[in-house]
Amino acid sequence: MDNQDELFVVVDKSDKIIGYRTRYDCHHNKQLIHRTIGVVIFNDKEEILLQKRSKNKDTNPSLYTLAVAGHVDKGETYKQTAQRELLEELGISSPLFKKKKFIVKTDIETEMNCIFTATYNGPFSPNKQETDGVKFVTINQLKNMQSKLTSFAITNLKEIGIL
Repeated sequence: MDNQDELFVVVDKSDKIIGYRTRYDCHHNKQLIHRTIGVVIFNDKEEILLQKRSKNKDTNPSLYTLAVAGHVDKGETYKQTAQRELLEELGISSPLFKKKKFIVKTDIETEMNCIFTATYNGPFSPNKQETDGVKFVTINQLKNMQSKLTSFAITNLKEIGIL
């Protein structure tokens, strides 16, 4: 289970920091916009890497999501967070390219999300506490498995024109 007391960076609609609140508070109050990142990883075949979230995650357990996703820690930039999450979740380091920053609203929370892309063929060393594994899928496979994707993944993939 994720640490519900972890502090998240809370921002206004212009992405100006207005304070810090716990994971629990941010995931139970849609008025608290908090910073997140997502990383879409492609391989040389232009397939997309998906991560199957651990069954122990507090949100969207056992669903597929982007290769990497996470919350920005106090004092971190979006890019630093993305690099940290790549290492923590997949055991890799790769050049990142910023695609877009936008607000994501779900049924439980509101996030200021910055999406990055990378190209990496593997190998990966998935963190067993964070994920139940990773796999590359084609765009057609991705379109046919939307019921197994998190709303975060769907929103991000639509924002960058993949879905």
